[in-house]
This record gives sequence, C-alpha cells and structure tokens, in this order.
Amino acid sequence: MSKEKMDAYKIRKANRKQEIAKEKRRKKAARAAWYTVGAICVVGICAAVGMTGWNSYKSYVDSLPDYNATELIVDDVVGILDLEDETDEAEETVAEDSESEETVAETAEENTEAEENVSD
Repeated sequence: MSKEKMDAYKIRKANRKQEIAKEKRRKKAARAAWYTVGAICVVGICAAVGMTGWNSYKSYVDSLPDYNATELIVDDVVGILDLEDETDEAEETVAEDSESEETVAETAEENTEAEENVSD
C-alpha cells in the first residue's frame, strides 16, 4: 500500500470508536422517531375508533323513546285541549266585556247627568 493509503487507514482506525458511537446515536434517534410516529398513529386510530363508538352510542341513546310526562300526552285529535284554551280565553273576554260595560254605564250616567244640568 502506498503511504497515503496507510495514513488514511490509520486515521479511520483512530476515529473508528467515535464513528461507531455516532452511527449508534443515529440509529437510536431513528428508532425513537419511528416509535414516536407509530405511537401517534396508534393513538390517532384509537381516538377515531373511540369517537365513532361514542357517536354511535349517542345516536342510539337519542333514538330511544323518552318517557317524560310531557311526551306521554296524546295528540289532541278531538280538540279537547283547544276547548280548554278557548274557555280560558272566553273567561278573559267576559271579564273584559264586563269591565267595558261598567265603563260604558258610567259614561252613560255621566252623560245623562250632564244633560240634566245643561237643561236646568
């Protein structure tokens, strides 16, 4: 071998431990990166499956009948509930009419008294 080749070989041999250590660090870093990416993918897939399951459960729960008292009222086919509302409204209008009749009677009395005073 030539003198140049021997010098290059000696330099590589002298730095071999450091190069091997660098290569090991690169491999460890690459392995850690792959594990991290793999873990992120697994977590993402688990989250997607979990959200799909949760949404399915929520839609199932929403589709179940709700037995609250307000939902047990049968539709008013005959119109009975409307009659109750009308009677309430009728009572209110009767009360308003009686009040308006009283005011009409009072104004009529005032008018008759005013006419009597004018004619006197």
